[in-house]
Amino acid sequence: MFDAFINPGIPAVIFWVFVATAIILQGVSKSGLTGAGVLSLPLMIMVMPVDKVAATMLPLLVLCDLNAVYHHRRNVVWEQVWRVFLPSLIGIGIGTYMWWRMGQAGVDAYGVPLKRFVGVVSLVFGTYIVAKERSMSWVKNHKAGPKVGVVTGIVAGITSTLVHAASPVVSLYLFSQGWGKTLFVGTMAWTFLFINTAKLPSYAMVGMFPTQVLLFCLILVPLIPFGSYLGKWLLHRVSEKIFNRAMMVFAIFAGLQLLFNVQLIPWVLEKF
Repeated sequence: MFDAFINPGIPAVIFWVFVATAIILQGVSKSGLTGAGVLSLPLMIMVMPVDKVAATMLPLLVLCDLNAVYHHRRNVVWEQVWRVFLPSLIGIGIGTYMWWRMGQAGVDAYGVPLKRFVGVVSLVFGTYIVAKERSMSWVKNHKAGPKVGVVTGIVAGITSTLVHAASPVVSLYLFSQGWGKTLFVGTMAWTFLFINTAKLPSYAMVGMFPTQVLLFCLILVPLIPFGSYLGKWLLHRVSEKIFNRAMMVFAIFAGLQLLFNVQLIPWVLEKF
C-alpha cells in the first residue's frame, strides 16, 4: 500500500524501523531531550522520497506543537510570536513556490540536491547541539532587535517549508531576548504552532497531501505520545549531555551520507 513511500533498495522492515524511530524521536524531543529531534528528518530521508518526508512530518509536527502549547499556553510573549510569525509567511510563500516549481519539473529531478541540502542541515544541527550552550550564552548578551526578528521569520519560513529545519535560527533569536526558560519554551511552542499550521494549506495547494500521505500520517500518530512518554522516562535516567552527544554523532553521520548521496543502507544489506 505504501510502496511509493519506500526508496529503491530499502527493505520494508528497515523502512518501518527508520520511520518509526524518527517519529518516536520527535515525541522524545518534546519531553525535554530536545536533541532527539535533529535525527528525525535525516532518518526518514534515508529511506523515503524527500517530498513525502516533508508532507508526512508536517501534520505530525502540528500535533507535537499542540501538545507543547497545551503545557505552555500561558508562557508566551505575543509581541515576539507575531514578530517572527508574520514575516515567516513571506518565507512560507517562497518555500511553497519552490515546492510548486519542483512539482512541475518532477520532484525526482531535485531529489539529490534536496538530500544534500538536508545533509548540510543535519551537519548544522549536529554542530548546533554541541555549540548550543555557547551560542545561547553569546546571544544572551547580544539582544536581537526587531529587524533581526523579521529576517529570522523569513529564513524560518523558507527552511521550515522546505525541510522543517527552522528551530536553531528561531531559538537563537528568541533566547537573545533574555526572558528565562519558561517564557522562551512557551513562545517557541506558539511560534512553531502558527508557522507549521500556516504551512498546511500551502502543502495542500501544491498537491503534497494525497490520501495515501494522510493515511500514512494516521498510522504514525500513536508513536508521538509513545515518544513523549519515553522522553519523560529517559529524562530522569539518562544524562542529557551524553544523550545529546550521541544524537550529534548520528546526525553528523546521517548528514554526511545525505550530503555525498551515499546509499549506505543497501550496501550494508548486500554485505550481510
